[in-house]
Amino acid sequence: MSPPLPVAGSPNASLRWSGPRPDGHGRVLLVQLSAMGDQVQTLPAVSDILARWPGLELHWAVDRRFAEIPRMHPGVRAVHALPLKDAQGRRAGALPELLRRMRALRGQAFDLIWDPQSVLKSALVARLARLAPGGLRVGYRAADCGGEPLAARLFDRHYARPPGVHGTPGRRLFAQAVFDTDVSGPPRYGLRQAFAGPTPCAFAPPSPYAVLAHGASKPDKLWPQDHWHALGNCLLGQGLRLVLPWGSEDEKARAQALIGRWPPGAASLAPRGSLTDMAWLLAGAALVVGVDSGFSHLAAALARPLLMLFTSTGPDLFSPELSSLSITLGGHGQVPPAALACEAALGLLRAAADPQAQTA
Repeated sequence: MSPPLPVAGSPNASLRWSGPRPDGHGRVLLVQLSAMGDQVQTLPAVSDILARWPGLELHWAVDRRFAEIPRMHPGVRAVHALPLKDAQGRRAGALPELLRRMRALRGQAFDLIWDPQSVLKSALVARLARLAPGGLRVGYRAADCGGEPLAARLFDRHYARPPGVHGTPGRRLFAQAVFDTDVSGPPRYGLRQAFAGPTPCAFAPPSPYAVLAHGASKPDKLWPQDHWHALGNCLLGQGLRLVLPWGSEDEKARAQALIGRWPPGAASLAPRGSLTDMAWLLAGAALVVGVDSGFSHLAAALARPLLMLFTSTGPDLFSPELSSLSITLGGHGQVPPAALACEAALGLLRAAADPQAQTA
């Protein structure tokens, strides 16, 4: 159930957008720069906005590392991929390229600039982008700017986040406050049709396979290696091959250590492909098991059978498109045991074989 919405007379009541121009069109810039999971969690808000305003020309400003995520949504008209991380790390040529891309972004005038990230770097991008006459920049109030309250000074209108609401539901509610969208239905990520059909992923096994998304951005989100080994044995017993993606050298080393503990040929290391390659890999999986990471959220957006294993964090921000094919275990300091994960995985495989679960 969605959290309660802001009511008339609240600090958010003045956010409502007046709608497109008289010709039925309008141009909106969404600023969500990072990270991968946050990009995925913003997609349902985009679907809501375009369902309410189908003639809208929606642009998305994003860190170049994650630009493939907004490009996956068929309704996003243009993606402005900014080399922010490269420029911050002083990579050769990154700063001049960033300046060129910002000039190109400023070549467009926007009727509304909406920043659901609302940290200082995103607010600066929102401020540097050009508004059409009468346009607005909308972001969070200072108290909700992720510990960077100065960001709020760069917006014209401010949104007070309802207590305890984050992730996909939070972005959908923010979009409703600004765009008068309908948030009553389940989240629609806009990816299922684009990745339906035979998988053109060159490194996917030919037989049914499970993806073990074992890596995470923080060590406290990881699940123990022995637990992964036991779960892998459980899935191998069901005739599945195992594929392990990785995003860093440490993750690659952990994956290789696990693969070496299973029988030869039972598991493989996924090449470090593009995010689109990984989406195809996930889309073709019979099962995805992952920790709290961008890959797991992407699997949820693709409506794959998904077992999500939480340790330090919890499932508060987890919003699958098909809840009938998703199970979460553990969280907030509770590490799910391997036996329970095996039982849940087997249940998901049974549910995936039920046609009714595909549309629930």
